[in-house]
Amino acid sequence: QVQEFLAAVLQRACAHPAQGPGAAAEVQTLAMAMGLVAAVLGGAVQLKSSDFAVLKRLVPLLEELSRTYPEPLTQELASDLRIAILTHGACPPGTLGRKAGTAAQSPTGTAPGPPVPRHGHGSPAARRESSKEQSMGREPGASPAPGADSLAPAGLQELLVSAYDPQPPSRAAALRRLASLVTQRDPEALRLQEKLLQVFLENVQHEDAFVYLSAIQGVALLSSEYPERILPVLLAQYECPAQGRDDTMAAVTRMKLGEVLMRVTRALGDMVFQHREPLIRAFLRGARDPDSALRASSLSNLGELCQHLGFQLGSIIQEVTCCVTAIARTDPEAEVRRAAVHVVVLLLRGLSEKVTEVLRDVLRDLYRLLKHVAAAERDAATVLHAQLALEELDAAMRRVLFPPQTLEKKIVVLP
Repeated sequence: QVQEFLAAVLQRACAHPAQGPGAAAEVQTLAMAMGLVAAVLGGAVQLKSSDFAVLKRLVPLLEELSRTYPEPLTQELASDLRIAILTHGACPPGTLGRKAGTAAQSPTGTAPGPPVPRHGHGSPAARRESSKEQSMGREPGASPAPGADSLAPAGLQELLVSAYDPQPPSRAAALRRLASLVTQRDPEALRLQEKLLQVFLENVQHEDAFVYLSAIQGVALLSSEYPERILPVLLAQYECPAQGRDDTMAAVTRMKLGEVLMRVTRALGDMVFQHREPLIRAFLRGARDPDSALRASSLSNLGELCQHLGFQLGSIIQEVTCCVTAIARTDPEAEVRRAAVHVVVLLLRGLSEKVTEVLRDVLRDLYRLLKHVAAAERDAATVLHAQLALEELDAAMRRVLFPPQTLEKKIVVLP
């Protein structure tokens, strides 16, 4: 309801700028509406992503108001509000509240406020104020530097706005520039890492490949820099997609997040061990999703993660084996069964000579599964994966049972 009221006020201001005898009331109504938006963006209310999605409906009206409204102060305030909404509050101008208050006190119809007390130069209050200003390094009576309380410099603010540009090339270029700032460990960009993550995650949902791949790269770089903070957010979104969205779009977004998680896994290297359990748990849940493409994607990610972990898998290998066995035997989709068998291939390749040590308790079950798939599976690609896994297992067992013998002859030279 608040959004509808604000939209109605802004539409009326765009269509009929304040003129004539009723101009004072219209100006006050517009100032009140814009002041309300400024207060909300200024931190009066804790905003979520869904709230910004509602506020973004006001962006076209604010843009038109900033171009067509006759009063310059209102134009500037509308432009500032538009930037603050598009950047999700990352770049709210420090003068939002002051501008809103000034607009409300326009000469067309406001009651004058109480007089501000002024001190003479010789009064004690004036001397205290002067000494305070001098202690802060300013000349007496000088105002603070403009933009001193802004959250980001102009360049970063422009990039954040460009990240929502309707043109995909401009948007992708802005995302890649933001990703490069993360790589260079720019202090301003790292200070706004939560806002950057929000910008990247929203662009991951874009349908243009150039845009969402740039966003994936940005999220991966940010996560590799701060895995303790970013990975829990990514895993939560991967396991529990946003409610109220189309199932197909939600599955596509989760597959993109899976790609992000795998890039983070590669970037972390051996440090991924401490995030082993939440990652495997997320992929195992994805392997039970109703969407077949997401199931196959989750299994592919699981296989690559198992290959990377190798002997660090530990006792969780039991859960992985049970999941893969059940899917390879019972899943109705051939691509999902194929992905399940491919997990076994990657697992055997990752363990190499440590197969008998790590898979000691499940090796027989995996062997029976592969023989069953090779004999009974109708999908040719799945059978090929099973044969490759059997070859990997055969080579590993031969290395254990028949270690290579080297013919050596020891020659000792006596003194």
